[in-house]
Amino acid sequence: MHGLKSTPPHHPASRTLVRAIVSLAATAALATGDFREFKDVTGRTLKAEFAGLEAGQVILKLPNGNLAKVPVERLSKDDHDYIAAQQAKNADAAKAVNGALGFPAFSAGHFATRKAVEIAATMQLPLESESPVGNSWRLYAAVRKPGYTLFGAVPYSVALYSNANGEAESLSIVFANKGDYGSKAGFATEHFNQKAGPDEPTSLADAMKRDHDLIEKALTKALGEGEKQRFGDTGTRRTALRWDWNEHSFLLSLVEGEYVSVQVVSSSHADAGGRSGRVSDADVRARLELSVRRGDNGDVWVSGIPMVDQGPKGYCVPATFERAMRHMGVEADMYLLAMVGQSSAGGGTVVEWLIENLRSQVYRKGRRLRDIAVSDLRIRDLQRHIDAGIPLLWRMCSMPEYNEIAGKNTDTRGGDAHAEWLASVRKDFAKRGKPSDNHHLCMIIGYNGKTGEVAVSDSWGKHFELRWVPIEVANWVNNGDLIVIQP
Repeated sequence: MHGLKSTPPHHPASRTLVRAIVSLAATAALATGDFREFKDVTGRTLKAEFAGLEAGQVILKLPNGNLAKVPVERLSKDDHDYIAAQQAKNADAAKAVNGALGFPAFSAGHFATRKAVEIAATMQLPLESESPVGNSWRLYAAVRKPGYTLFGAVPYSVALYSNANGEAESLSIVFANKGDYGSKAGFATEHFNQKAGPDEPTSLADAMKRDHDLIEKALTKALGEGEKQRFGDTGTRRTALRWDWNEHSFLLSLVEGEYVSVQVVSSSHADAGGRSGRVSDADVRARLELSVRRGDNGDVWVSGIPMVDQGPKGYCVPATFERAMRHMGVEADMYLLAMVGQSSAGGGTVVEWLIENLRSQVYRKGRRLRDIAVSDLRIRDLQRHIDAGIPLLWRMCSMPEYNEIAGKNTDTRGGDAHAEWLASVRKDFAKRGKPSDNHHLCMIIGYNGKTGEVAVSDSWGKHFELRWVPIEVANWVNNGDLIVIQP
């Protein structure tokens, strides 16, 4: 099983991608009560709906949909009593929702104004990535934490995303799915050894129905009957069951042959159908410029690229594209990208399919996607992209010898002994014939023109975020293609 597929067996229908993001500026009502007249201590009245209590301020939703914040002490005693009753009602509802989830992750406060690190700690999610566009936490629960369940079902991937201010942006939980289900791949470089992975007791279709039914039952018990809604952007739009509570929307999706998932987003974002916004070119270019780092030894590399750990499956292509897209201000999710790219069960994606189906979507977000054929990597050709803060997605063969050299070279750079070893490595690999196994997609994110090295980043977790490789070894595994997403 490989992360890349070389030729497509058929052409898929045109699809695009979306990963739900949360608009923190919009806040809906905490409770489902009617509009009422609130009165301040001077006797002035305001017709509004109670929409929450934050840091001593009452959030009121006006009839025109706008929000107003009023200090609690400015309101009448009757209003204080009403607010206390509404807060108590929401605390009871939070208890029911947390009971369905299996963790005390939700509170009477708004999901999108909570610190994501607090939710991550409550749900036992390890930090995956820290970047200027926001942080993420991810747990591959089925493999890493046996007995871990959410909504009564075992999740394969639990991912929490924050915005740049650290507030919760979205919670994405993927249950039975074609990538993880029954995969025999391991994590990181062990992926190619095909050792890990459980023997699943039933078919994927049966497992998906089982998980969907368990989750629907848990959410219905806590919040009543869900309502059907179309959710997602263009080609990835699907029908989901939606439950609303306390400006949270819980969206349960079953896409046949693909995945069962629950997304928690703001109700405002769910009302918009899950369509993501566009980040301006000026903002992206300014952030890219700041992302370029330069070392005294001649190292130049792009920092702050979000990490996505592809996990124990062949999703190197979707995971790496998600990283590059988020770095360029385009929202993405590797599971949706796997669907767009027609990834096979357990992994394996035709890059050409993914590029073709993403091109127009990326363009609508103000970015360009280019595929560049290269027979030999040359630092001068990589330099202009890296200097602009743009990583290059790189098709290559992730051979054991390559990974061994990448690790050793990164750990021991500098010194006479290292220089002597490196010289022998360069001489050896410059003469080798190219391999044709372990097809993989990663990123070239840096270069050193003085030492003749490139910096590579794999979607395997923080340990593989930055490794330095001699250009001769990189050319040995080079598979002839670079892909860039740029302003």
